[in-house]
This record gives sequence, structure tokens and C-alpha cells, in this order.
Amino acid sequence: MTGLRISRIQSLALMVGLCASVTVNAENEAKNGLDFELSDGQQFVQLSKLPAQTTVINFWRFDCPPCIREMPLLAAQARGNKARIITIALHRPSETLAAPAAVQSALRPPTIALSGPGEARGLLARFGNRQGALPHTLVLDAHRRPCAQRTGEITQDWLETAIAHCSTS
Repeated sequence: MTGLRISRIQSLALMVGLCASVTVNAENEAKNGLDFELSDGQQFVQLSKLPAQTTVINFWRFDCPPCIREMPLLAAQARGNKARIITIALHRPSETLAAPAAVQSALRPPTIALSGPGEARGLLARFGNRQGALPHTLVLDAHRRPCAQRTGEITQDWLETAIAHCSTS
């Protein structure tokens, strides 16, 4: 009987510890901003290591027509230098290479083109997209805190408004 009580007490202590750990991690992420470390095919890029700047993060796939349509808009915004543009491909790098020429052009610098993880649901959920629908665009302020997001195809008006709002927050 004593062994059973200790086991229950230990189980309860473990559950309390896990809950506290999740809470602390969530508080740290809210306080310190969102972060990730993903590959651009040549090196790993960690969001928190980049200079402070308003940042647009766009999650996309090669087989998503609205994702493909918004690429030139994102590239034009990157060239305008009002915000950092990061695209995260949620497919194999070889599939990015097979994307249309307009997408290939849009993924060139100053756009930062990264490859996401094989299973992207956790990353998408952390960045505000629990359903996993694409495209998903998130705008972060200079402290890497989310200040605008949209699931579905973005427009130039939405993007410019979101960047302006996040640049002043």
C-alpha cells in the first residue's frame, strides 16, 4: 500500500512539474518573442539572431495555388525594404526547385527562403495556425511578437497595412 501511495504522489508531482514547465516556456516565448532555427539549404538561420526588424513570415507549399500567387507580392515587399520577408516552404527542397519560375525569382534575396520541418503542424501552431491551412502569413514586430496574421491569400493592401501597424507597435 505504501508503494502505491508513493507512486501516486510521484505521478502527481511529475504532472505538476510538467504543467509548470509548459507555463514557464509559454511565458518565456511571449516575453522573448517567437523563434525558430531552419535551413536555407546552405546554413541554419535562427530568427532571434537576425537584427531587430519588422518581419513577415509566410508559410507555403508548391502545390498551393494561393501560395504561389502571393510570392511575387512578397518579393516586391522584400525589395521595398520596409520589412524582412521570410518564406518557409513546407515541402522537400527538391519540390521548391520544381516550382514555377515566378516563385524561383521571388525566393531570391533579399527574401529569406527557408525549408520547414517534415511535420509542420507544431511549427504552424506555434505561429498561430492550429488548423494547418495554407498559405499562412504572420507579421512580427521588431521584438518578434506577433501583431498581425492571416490564413489564406494575402493582398497588397493587407500586407502594407499589417507592416505599417507592426512597425509602430
